[in-house]
Amino acid sequence: MIILGVGFLSDASAAVVRDGALVCAVSEERINRVKLWHGVPHLSIARALDLAGITIDEVDVIACHGQCPALPDPAAFDETEARIATSGLDENSKQGQIEALRDRQRHEGEVLGERTPAYLDEIRSYGRPLFLVEHHEAHAASAFYGSAWEDCYLLTADGWGEDASSTFWRGKGQQMEKLSFSNTFDSLGYFYGAVTKSLGFIPHRHEGKILGLAAHGTNPAPYAELRAMIDYDPAGRRFIGRMERGLYRPRYDIPKLADFVKGFPREDVAAATQRSLEEVVCDFVADIDDTDIRLGLAGGVFANVRLNQKLLELPNVAEVFVFPNMGDGGLSVGAAWLAHVAKSGTRPQRLETALLGDAPSDTEIAELLRTSGYRHARHNDIEQRVARLIADGHVVARCDGPMEFGPRALGSRSILYKATEPDVNQWLNDRLGRSEFMPFAPATRIEDAADCYEGIDGGLESAQYMTMTFNCTDLMRRESPAAVHVDGSARPQIIRHEQYPGFHGIITEYKKLTGCRSVINTSFNMHEEPIVRTAEDAVRAFSAGRLPYLALGNFLVENNEDALVTSQGG
Repeated sequence: MIILGVGFLSDASAAVVRDGALVCAVSEERINRVKLWHGVPHLSIARALDLAGITIDEVDVIACHGQCPALPDPAAFDETEARIATSGLDENSKQGQIEALRDRQRHEGEVLGERTPAYLDEIRSYGRPLFLVEHHEAHAASAFYGSAWEDCYLLTADGWGEDASSTFWRGKGQQMEKLSFSNTFDSLGYFYGAVTKSLGFIPHRHEGKILGLAAHGTNPAPYAELRAMIDYDPAGRRFIGRMERGLYRPRYDIPKLADFVKGFPREDVAAATQRSLEEVVCDFVADIDDTDIRLGLAGGVFANVRLNQKLLELPNVAEVFVFPNMGDGGLSVGAAWLAHVAKSGTRPQRLETALLGDAPSDTEIAELLRTSGYRHARHNDIEQRVARLIADGHVVARCDGPMEFGPRALGSRSILYKATEPDVNQWLNDRLGRSEFMPFAPATRIEDAADCYEGIDGGLESAQYMTMTFNCTDLMRRESPAAVHVDGSARPQIIRHEQYPGFHGIITEYKKLTGCRSVINTSFNMHEEPIVRTAEDAVRAFSAGRLPYLALGNFLVENNEDALVTSQGG
């Protein structure tokens, strides 16, 4: 059974599942170079078929999200409108909030009644049977079937998807049972996105900057007002966005919120926002009447690595797994896995790796470099050479093997540097055109993980994909200060040799040379660009970032002008 999974929302993607095994998965943004592109991913569909070595005629079924009511449930809107009407807001504010709610309803009707059917008609034009699932069902499936667990709880949360902004499930064996959901306008994603916009950043793109700023907050003054914007309702097992408070509206409409945050440093607003999100979601999970639970997470809210750590630290949680492409990019995989279960009656194979995309060949690389003008040579000991360059204080970009699926660079499309110099965050971000508030992430071998991070056992599956922070040990703080945030945490990638043999080899050799257990691993891309995919992308970013060395497959490329760049930035 061959299943083509397709996702058409932000970070549209395509994936192929053959007899329950995930063969490949590709995001459209990596091909068309438009970050978080949405729409039917025709380029990704073609590329996924090529990677799987099949034609569209060999596909048994196309699986896709989009199984939704034609119009949103009016009763849910009526309930919130009644809360606004009886709130303490002045009449103008009440009317503004009610109109915003109705605009949300109109928008959902347009998407569910017009845009989604149009996308599905495009997908049907491929001429294969279509298997439709719910948006959040696909999110939940990505976490459930991607894990090795046959009994767990599943929580999804994002901006909104079809008829919900979050869902709660129990997964057993090969089946999932939905236990509850939160309405589209009661959205934790919109709450965090509204604050992101109010602080001058782009919602649905720069939420990570708010997370980075949060650790720098010192004054809790904004907390009470922001915390009142969201809530957890234990009776309905759902989240509530308190529109009756008047601060924000669905679709990131933020006039009053923008005025409110002007009175505080952005770090304090970010800290209050992060604390509010953590408290509400942790209250939800702590209320699960079970012990030693396994918790699977998916949806854009769980790109928040600090939140994921807080969930792991709850007394009733034993393990947490976050699907590595937790945002809408993962919908193609979740839908394909659901189709496999429905069609075969068997559980799909668990996720073994996120390296699911293109891999440049030696022939392709050699031909590209021949005309590039850069000094280069092929080396059979490329891992040892890269480790030596990092140990000597050089930045090395790496493009090797299959491309990662998801927002994190996992060594295959990464920029590497030693983690001993805290000022690297400033000068390397400047060179790449970035404005970030989180430190670079460390990559650490599984053999050294316990020496570097506290409480990592229950999050090891997530840590393979860099989806969770952990508190650092004293040794880690001394040895790799560039990778440790001001709150004493880091977002590591834990490297297993069987998953990432080349990357594991680099860190092994680096430890032999320096005694240090971790290297900096940041994504190989310029600011606001997708991570590089092809050898051509890699050379272009290498040039634009004026990076000194590029490990391109087994080739080492030197930037002739900048080959001696060191930690001082050149």
